[in-house]
Amino acid sequence: MDPQIFHLFETFRRAGQELYLVGGAVRDHLLGAPLETLGDLDFATSAAPADSARILRAAKLQVFTVGSRFGTVGTIIDAGRLRREIQITTYRGEVYSNGSRKPRVTFGTDLESDLARRDFSINAMAMTADRSLIDPFGGERDLRQHTLRTVGDPRIIFREDPLRTLRAARFIATLAMRPEPDLAEVVRELAGEILTVSRERWLLEMNKILVGAAAADGLTFLADTGILAHLWPAGQAMVEFRADQGRYHHKALWPHTLGVLSQAPARVVVRWAALLHDAGKVTTRSVDGTGDVHFYGHESVAAGIVDEAARRFRFDRALHQRVRTLVLLHQRPALYDGTWSDGAVRRLIRDAGEALEDLLDLSRADVTSHRPGVREGVLVRLAELHTRTAEIIRKDGQAPLLPKGVGQAIIEHFGIAAGPRVGELKERLEQAVLDGALPRDGTPGEYLAYLEQHPG
Repeated sequence: MDPQIFHLFETFRRAGQELYLVGGAVRDHLLGAPLETLGDLDFATSAAPADSARILRAAKLQVFTVGSRFGTVGTIIDAGRLRREIQITTYRGEVYSNGSRKPRVTFGTDLESDLARRDFSINAMAMTADRSLIDPFGGERDLRQHTLRTVGDPRIIFREDPLRTLRAARFIATLAMRPEPDLAEVVRELAGEILTVSRERWLLEMNKILVGAAAADGLTFLADTGILAHLWPAGQAMVEFRADQGRYHHKALWPHTLGVLSQAPARVVVRWAALLHDAGKVTTRSVDGTGDVHFYGHESVAAGIVDEAARRFRFDRALHQRVRTLVLLHQRPALYDGTWSDGAVRRLIRDAGEALEDLLDLSRADVTSHRPGVREGVLVRLAELHTRTAEIIRKDGQAPLLPKGVGQAIIEHFGIAAGPRVGELKERLEQAVLDGALPRDGTPGEYLAYLEQHPG
């Protein structure tokens, strides 16, 4: 065990207080993660908050008492490159009343009662300084058998805090757990309660679900239990859309979406884009006179659905804009056929911006859900496109397409005011640079002469 963590145990023991490692760290250690590599750690103690603070100060450790009225005192332990946030919480019970999602905290006197208030058995385990396991609710067995089970009556557990329904989906997605039938039935019964939970907490759990190795199973749980219909109605519409997708996709929309998501790299931005990339197909399907299925403009419609999801889940601006870019452009790379000019490749690089690598990864994941015989050829072309983008970026560098001062030169030369017209003229110059008609590092005179010769 990390010497500093062992010292923490010893410090409390010498003070006559119990201290146990609890929660996710115990679970993750049983799954094979060395304790020394785990980040933030949670402990439970017999000490009152004030006593915990005194013990930590005596050990020359920082003390944070922001959560002390809820029984939690924090500290920081630095171990080489790993900086750990430690939370030490007095044994407690929680009483929920009058529909409140904020429990009334009561301090307890023993570890087992403290573990009994937790949500799932796999989170209701504790560990001593010598790594002995304390497991009154069978969490180790459930972890070994991949069974997701609540500590006590699931109706009580999920009514107390409906966020736990999303946590259930998270453990299904990240740990490949299988929910007990009674658990799933209660979640189905209480699905609408998720609307009482803050959207910020929705996003935190959804991010964890989406990057899970079994993310498709976590989303399937949300759909099957009815939570998805309340959480994100546009997602439920995808589940219910079972129309033929045409000759390129051999799966219905929702299975295809889950397949793309599972193939995509486990990065939050790419996984959200995989979930949303085809959401616009629900309202854009058409069939031509030959029987071919089309979804004209579905990427633009999906971009609007991204906007709605961003509001619903409280995306920050960076996440919103990156996901929107990926969804809008997700079809472009797969259209590459080897005949694109360098200018066309540069346009893709410019339009994707910092999202280029994410876009290529999303496109590869999307292609893997095509029919066999189609995907292999597209993957070869995508690999070629990746090579070309890397080479052009290396050759061009990261400098802007136009040198500084071109906008002001346009204003002065043409006698126009700053505004949209200047932006249009700069856009024409950028296109000319991308097409190779103008140099990237030309003089203002060259650019103005081009505009004079090509009035558009």
